[in-house]
Amino acid sequence: MDSFYSIIIDKKSEIPLYKQLADGLCAMIEQGILPANSKLPPIRQMALKLHVNVVTVVTAYKYLEQKKVVYSLVGSGTYVSPLPIEQIEKPLVFQQTKQFETQHNLENVINFVDTSMPQHLFPVEEFKEAFDTVLEREKGNAFRYLDSMGYLPLRQIICQYLQEYSIHAVADNIQIISGAQQGIDIISKALVNYGDTIFTEKPTVYSACGAFLSRGGNVITVSMEKDGIHIAELENLLKVYHPKFLYIMAYFQTPTGISYSMEKKRKLLELAEKYHFYIIEDDNLYDFYYGSEKIVPLKALDYKNKVIYIKSFSKIWMPGLRMGFMLLPKKLLERVQSAKYTTDISTSGFLQKGVEYYLRKCGWQYHSSIMRKYGGEQYRMAISAVKKHLENKVNCLYPEGGISLWLELPPKVESETLCKLLLDKGVIVAPSSQYYMGQKEQESIRVCFCNVKQREIEQGIKKIGITIEEILQNAP
Repeated sequence: MDSFYSIIIDKKSEIPLYKQLADGLCAMIEQGILPANSKLPPIRQMALKLHVNVVTVVTAYKYLEQKKVVYSLVGSGTYVSPLPIEQIEKPLVFQQTKQFETQHNLENVINFVDTSMPQHLFPVEEFKEAFDTVLEREKGNAFRYLDSMGYLPLRQIICQYLQEYSIHAVADNIQIISGAQQGIDIISKALVNYGDTIFTEKPTVYSACGAFLSRGGNVITVSMEKDGIHIAELENLLKVYHPKFLYIMAYFQTPTGISYSMEKKRKLLELAEKYHFYIIEDDNLYDFYYGSEKIVPLKALDYKNKVIYIKSFSKIWMPGLRMGFMLLPKKLLERVQSAKYTTDISTSGFLQKGVEYYLRKCGWQYHSSIMRKYGGEQYRMAISAVKKHLENKVNCLYPEGGISLWLELPPKVESETLCKLLLDKGVIVAPSSQYYMGQKEQESIRVCFCNVKQREIEQGIKKIGITIEEILQNAP
């Protein structure tokens, strides 16, 4: 407490007393006198020592908390923020991201940005039978509105599917949605208020962040490590910003391909309980696992009901089907249901009944195994080509799943420059600028292999290696 005597309070100054105290504390923090996470004196004790009113100290502490210079813990006190002051004023929020001109429809190119699976793998005949059966069985009733939560038999069969991933659910907690993006939009509509903070992984996809931003939310991104989000950085940010949600993909994250370790998944749930936020778990690619390790979604470990689990059927079946579901904590059900109803009343009853028939007849694994076999072959071909043509040129995580590779480029190779040069050579890849909501941490490219002919995978990756070499040779 003795060090606080150095703060001078001039009661004759035009500067408010609380501001003088706040400025004095900031100076001590900048000088290292008050280290990160050190505790400030209790309010009454500080007021007594500096001969000021208790209200002055309360106002100074609140002012510093709003500035994110300190954080408070209920029942414990006020502490110095673990974040540097110069970073506090400008939190890493979304700025308009550059969109690279990919021109997907160019002919005679090797397209490493297309994330859809080849059309010949779509279960067209099976769904044709399903929809024909529903029409024959129900006639015009097939097109009636259903309960906004979704077709009950479909929700029940989804609960059976979730058991395979050790997720125990009841149909009353399942909300049918028109794709994962609608689920994120509905969560934002129901639960995000203007000024709320949402954390996401860094890098991540813009589509989810855009939904949060559209409701007036502030998006702050947290760095990734090879086994998931950077826990120490996350907890430092949690102390200061108090987010409403953390949005993650626990397996084969877009764009990095990173999967979370069991240790980090458990730690995330501990932090969610400790700091009172929910986790949105986006299961976009969990079906595309090619290794022997069992998939354990974060939701399977969620005994405190802190996880909103969202799954889309687009990748595993057909992108235009536009259907998925959310598994929601009971506390959030009513608000999310209301938001879903005011969005579109309900997802197409005809589609829901067709999907339920398909699942009941074919089962979940029937088509998943086909897609996994195909995806695994593509993945192994891509990995082989990277090892052959890009060894010692890039850093690549081998994710054992997903539909793409994240290639970290060497120094002096800028991702957008590389992408433009590759486009001239008939190869399209996505630059890292499409996945950072602020300043890029690492120049990288995303190479999606799921809809590329196998002979073209090696040709395209070989051209990437040649072009990187050309850039390095011409670099100053």
